[in-house]
Amino acid sequence: MTPTETLVHEHDVILLVVEAADREAQAIRTAGRVDADRVARFADFFSGFADACHHAKEEKLLFPRLEERGAIDKGCPIQQLKDEHERGRGHVRAIRAALVGAAAGERPEVAAVADHLSDYAAMLRAHIRRENDILFPCADHHLTPADQDELSRGFERVESEETGAGVHERYYRLAHDLAGRRAGA
Repeated sequence: MTPTETLVHEHDVILLVVEAADREAQAIRTAGRVDADRVARFADFFSGFADACHHAKEEKLLFPRLEERGAIDKGCPIQQLKDEHERGRGHVRAIRAALVGAAAGERPEVAAVADHLSDYAAMLRAHIRRENDILFPCADHHLTPADQDELSRGFERVESEETGAGVHERYYRLAHDLAGRRAGA
């Protein structure tokens, strides 16, 4: 599997949770209350998998290599994607910050959780589309076979050394649980 194929596969998993987050935001608005444990699991997935695992591969390995290859000057929207990663981190921080008050039934905090869940989901959908449709074809065009091999090894290193053994699989199970699907289905 090429590095971009790995990232597209991870996008598919993230999109499962994005759809579930949208449904959760709607459920919160309808009920006027938050299931704090469930929302905390969304925040855990977004920070632990989407950011610490997936975005780490892009920011530490893929983006720098593309910059070395001059891809920024050839239409790869790297800075925009980095900015979106940071905006996503802000949404997750805001969800966590509002969660205590939301769990206690504080209406502004309940609304804040729902708003940040749905805003983050919308941003991630557009972000993933931009990466899949623009960045990854650009990467596949500009990266040499040696770059591809080195990135694949780097991705494995991120998962084993930074993310930790078994953590990736735990997040896959969490994604399927949040989405209401069996892992592998």
